[in-house]
Amino acid sequence: MHPEHFDLATPVFLPITHDACTALLQPEGDATLASLSDPELAAVLVIQNLAQATEQDLSASAAEKILARLIDWSVTSRRTGSAGLLAEARRLFDSRKLYFGLNALKGLNLRFLMADEVAAQAFLLPGGQWDVDYKIRHQQQNNPFRQQMVTPREREHWLSAAQDKLLRTFRANLDEDLHVQGYAGIGKSYMLSALIECLRSKRTLVLARTPAKLATLRKHIVQVHDTEIGQTFFDFAQAQLLGPRLPMARTPTRLPSKQALAQELNIFGFRHHDGPGTLEVCLRVLKLYCASRDHTLSARHLPHFQQPLTGADSQALLEYSSRLWVYLEANPAWASQSGFPTLLMIKRASLAGCRVPPRYTHVIIDESQDVPASLLQIIERGQQVLITLGDEYQQATGEAPKRKREVRQSDICYSVRSGRNVERLVNPLISRHTHKSKVPFEGARHADVDIEYYPQAFVPPEGCVVLTASPWDTMMWAIHLHDSSCAFSFPDREAQDDIKHFMTTAIELFRRDFYNAGSSEKGPHPYFSDMADWQQVRAANQFDEAFLWIEAQLQNGFMIADLTRLSQKIIEPGKACLLMMAERAGGMEFRRVLLTRTLLSNEKFKDAYEFDQRICAVYIAVSRARQQLYLPYDVVEWIDYHHSREPKFRESHGY
Repeated sequence: MHPEHFDLATPVFLPITHDACTALLQPEGDATLASLSDPELAAVLVIQNLAQATEQDLSASAAEKILARLIDWSVTSRRTGSAGLLAEARRLFDSRKLYFGLNALKGLNLRFLMADEVAAQAFLLPGGQWDVDYKIRHQQQNNPFRQQMVTPREREHWLSAAQDKLLRTFRANLDEDLHVQGYAGIGKSYMLSALIECLRSKRTLVLARTPAKLATLRKHIVQVHDTEIGQTFFDFAQAQLLGPRLPMARTPTRLPSKQALAQELNIFGFRHHDGPGTLEVCLRVLKLYCASRDHTLSARHLPHFQQPLTGADSQALLEYSSRLWVYLEANPAWASQSGFPTLLMIKRASLAGCRVPPRYTHVIIDESQDVPASLLQIIERGQQVLITLGDEYQQATGEAPKRKREVRQSDICYSVRSGRNVERLVNPLISRHTHKSKVPFEGARHADVDIEYYPQAFVPPEGCVVLTASPWDTMMWAIHLHDSSCAFSFPDREAQDDIKHFMTTAIELFRRDFYNAGSSEKGPHPYFSDMADWQQVRAANQFDEAFLWIEAQLQNGFMIADLTRLSQKIIEPGKACLLMMAERAGGMEFRRVLLTRTLLSNEKFKDAYEFDQRICAVYIAVSRARQQLYLPYDVVEWIDYHHSREPKFRESHGY
């Protein structure tokens, strides 16, 4: 069995449910002690003891020894006619010790049982004593990876039943296109390595959206291949467009700024925008164009505006965008300033008629919800079999690209990462989405994701990933962590620079009497490209609680100098809390995850489309955690609250 599925340190299972422990922490919770069995009472006392145990005794094996002695004592006392552990548990019960013991338990190899397992009492020997071999039997009985597969290269893989069924179907139909719709945590990356094992590696093209995604795939694939395989979308498109030997392009020492480029292209202005502001809008147009299958730029690529465009506005914007596109084709180095160089490279390759080289027989794409239609256009020109693995619920915005060929689809809903408690949260989200798949999500029976509800002004522990709803929410949490003397970080330098740019523009727009918005070389942040002043910013964000909180901070005097001080708390990722928008966390997993209150907003959403987008963001967030999930309140209650409101949304769309 592969090491990613086998843990030599078998966990010890406590004969009590997590819900039973939580009930004891409630006011007058000690009254529920009378309803617990002796093994459950022994487990409570063991957890309490963790709060005061020395570091030497703070281990799963030490806890199991205490548990066995307590249960043995209860059996002996029952035989002598006494009341067992109940009287002793009532005397020793301390809710504070239980609380801190539960926190200490999170770092140990101790697990709770399900309610039916506690009732079955299979953990006891016929005489009522604790069975030390129970943990081994339990692990074997509940291990999802029971199906053995031996690949054509005589390598062994252990798969879940769903994974095994998919692999058998694939091996029997190697010449058919396949799409795997798999929920979070099903083991797509591991399954991908097993798929590749069934093919000839030199004739299989593996694609991933970003270098980070490709590196994650290679961690699994490198175990069975001597050489690294796979390419990013950008590298693939560039290789097809420019060939394997790239020409030595003469890159100018300094690329023109957006202001200089707007002047060079005679982009004078659009509505309230100046030249650089109009250039930002043109970039939004080109980004939509690059993601499409279309050959020519047209009105269908114009983004949504708060105020509808007139015919003259549309023509002017398309003319400016065409000029910018001609410039980018002649000066591809400037693509690095666009914000979407990968899409630009893919579109150029698509328009050039590029296709997958004929030496490949199969193309495999992980996280296929990220695939732009222009890349599919390149792939579908060839005769290669296309295999995609993705999760449509991790695509919060936009529509999934349509495949032009007939595709065999397989759904995998069993998550080996998320447990039944996460399953309880995810399925109501799936059921309330208006049009995506309704196949129920199934969590692993004993996946260890603990859910904790945090209070107001909560400061998450070091290493926790805070998933936010919007840039305003990210800004709010950055200020909150700074004021709490807590360091924080962002996923990468690009994300850090982007949020700083966002905060700077917000302050400049609010403080027009002190600052000239967008006066820097970068200009205003693209988020504000359709907002001329703070009144328009407020109109667009008036229902965002995080925006209202930020506006109050600005009214209280938050300035650029405060932003500079805040930046001093930013450190390298991995050493502090990490801030990230939930929509951008797809395909990742973290040890601890916190969902912000703004992400689970109680404000009415604009319409069903906006609520669908938030459902996907919350789905992504709750399914990222491996160990700990911090919530402001119950997700099920949140979605039921929105579903029960009348009217449900601020706006309704007629026919």
